[in-house]
Amino acid sequence: MNLNINDAISWTSAAGDLSGYISNICLNLNAANQIVAWIDVTYMHENGRECSVRLCATESNLKAMRVAKLNTETVN
Repeated sequence: MNLNINDAISWTSAAGDLSGYISNICLNLNAANQIVAWIDVTYMHENGRECSVRLCATESNLKAMRVAKLNTETVN
């Protein structure tokens, strides 16, 4: 999956189904001490506050979290 800064995405986590915008992409170490891509996503929390989350952008993790690109009109 080709992801870029400002892309709108959706994903599933323990917090439920969420959507937001990619605000940053960086390379950093994971728990296995490998350098992998990470994406920072900014989204609007249900309490009205803007929040951020960092997701590991390995292919297996993106599939497990059901990450999908959205049209910008679909993000709340």
